[in-house]
Amino acid sequence: MGNLRRRLVLTAIIGVVGAALGIGGAGHAYLRKWRRSILWFLVSMGSFLALVSVYVPDLETVDPYDITTFPPEVITPLVVILGFSVVDALLVAFLDQREAEMTPGIGDDGDGDNGVSCPHCGRSTDPELDFCTWCTEPLQVTETQDSD
Repeated sequence: MGNLRRRLVLTAIIGVVGAALGIGGAGHAYLRKWRRSILWFLVSMGSFLALVSVYVPDLETVDPYDITTFPPEVITPLVVILGFSVVDALLVAFLDQREAEMTPGIGDDGDGDNGVSCPHCGRSTDPELDFCTWCTEPLQVTETQDSD
């Protein structure tokens, strides 16, 4: 479980560093959520280009390496978009962490309840039942249960 928390912290760090550099979707790229990463990158770059084209009348007056030369009408929405990108990456990492904790075999300490593993969903279920309590699929009846 420590490994999952470390992944959450690294996602936050990479997302914030990427946002500080103006790269949206860096945290998603770390999580290997490629479509989301590309989407956030395109949204941040597209909004930057659109805002610059609207609020900067003369591009020669703006230094591309100095963010203070851009008007606040460009910087403020871009910071908000990059902030949402970081929050979304953290939310995705948190939900992945919760899903991994609920998945049997990941994060378990080996002390199971000696249940039967469902062949459909893989979760542990009650051996006395003839169906899975998680996915409600019928389980194969063993020979010891047939003799009862």
